[in-house]
Amino acid sequence: MEANEPRKNVAVIGTGMAGLVVAYMLRNDPRRRFEVEVFEKQDKLSLDSASYNLANQNDGSAKPERLDLPMRTFADGYYESLKRMYDYFGIPYDSLRFIYSLSILPDNATRQTSPYYMHSSNNHQLPPLRPQGLSWTGWLIEVCYLAICYYWFKACCFFVAPKTVESSGTEESLRQYVKRIMLPNYYVKHYFLPVFASVATCSHDALMDFPALDLVGYGRRTFRKKHYTVLGGVQQVEKKLSEDLTYKLGVKVTAVENIGTKVQVSWTDTHDGQSSSQLFDHVVLAVTPDVVGAIFQPLRSAMNAVPTTTVQSVVHRDFSRIQDSSRCLWAQVSLNHGESAPHPLHMCSNAAATETVHEHPSSALITTYPIAPIDSGKVLYTATFTRVLRSCTSRQILNQIFSQQKTGGDKSQLWRNGDGNVWLVGGWCWDGMVLLEGCLSSATRVANALDVEVPWMKESSL
Repeated sequence: MEANEPRKNVAVIGTGMAGLVVAYMLRNDPRRRFEVEVFEKQDKLSLDSASYNLANQNDGSAKPERLDLPMRTFADGYYESLKRMYDYFGIPYDSLRFIYSLSILPDNATRQTSPYYMHSSNNHQLPPLRPQGLSWTGWLIEVCYLAICYYWFKACCFFVAPKTVESSGTEESLRQYVKRIMLPNYYVKHYFLPVFASVATCSHDALMDFPALDLVGYGRRTFRKKHYTVLGGVQQVEKKLSEDLTYKLGVKVTAVENIGTKVQVSWTDTHDGQSSSQLFDHVVLAVTPDVVGAIFQPLRSAMNAVPTTTVQSVVHRDFSRIQDSSRCLWAQVSLNHGESAPHPLHMCSNAAATETVHEHPSSALITTYPIAPIDSGKVLYTATFTRVLRSCTSRQILNQIFSQQKTGGDKSQLWRNGDGNVWLVGGWCWDGMVLLEGCLSSATRVANALDVEVPWMKESSL
């Protein structure tokens, strides 16, 4: 920057992954052109705020383990930017060994679940695990049927493109796509929906309303790829991104408004109720669409079309539903010398939704999107968060917002990202599944627009 050029001040509202990443990139601009201040409604940064310190019952002297809530995993092929950032910071991650158990929740709350299929990640358990009560013949038939359906869907991901407005003038939902490729209903109900609803953390109906392109793209890019999780929890990521960060905690932003060439941010202190405002050169909204609509008037109508839902993750010790299936699973697990124990992940479904129950090594369960009752006396901690969903309508609206093409003379056209120096970032701010890679992609978009170097992208090209 020129010696006499004043630095631009930037407000980042929200401290999830996207907010912290864009704040890190701007405040570490090599030309030192930006002063960055971050606003957070909670009394701590939100990226790791829902996580929980769990004491190990088997060793009372051991240091409590930090549980990421929700559990965050990432895969080669899909999370390329996220992985490059972790490598840049030297954040350790590894491919944990999971055993996925699929079962139907019984109508009777006193009955336990009975798995109809068990799968080990990367096939680390050979021979494959067979659910108790299922004959060898029945199990082999089920495995063969599953393999045919699975590889048929994967083949379609590569060779049968979903219909989109851009390609054919109409947007195809997942519901329409699986019908068009004739994916069997039994496979969809018992395998496809439980797995992908667990990834998207939503009901089966909501998932089927997603644009088909989202799931097809995810399936294609993660095919035969390893999945990882950060060792030691996402707290390490938060610590790296927030070094030397200037932030205001416990402030609720109430309005973001364009005032001339500036952007005014108004907020209320959540402790004393005092109201304040300040002018900035740029404002980055790193919050969910319902919050964007509430505080930024130009997007109020558009954000109403972006679906969201409230999701819970519950840490507890109520094994009543999965005790028998867990015992059966562990009876078949074989461990080689020096191997760490696998992580059982029970996917329990009813007709409408799927809950995931993660057996943590510290003798606790983590249930995400709970649909079966949990004994309140055995609940250790509950985290509630907003999940942004997708629909064919919201995909079109968001693609218009983030499009770089503007039609001259069209006064009715939708507000676009960056108009009036206001920017959107988040896992939902890109054309894909609402996952962490979207946080990196949208933050990088802002950095590129402001001509700021992305350090991990430069590192990867050396």
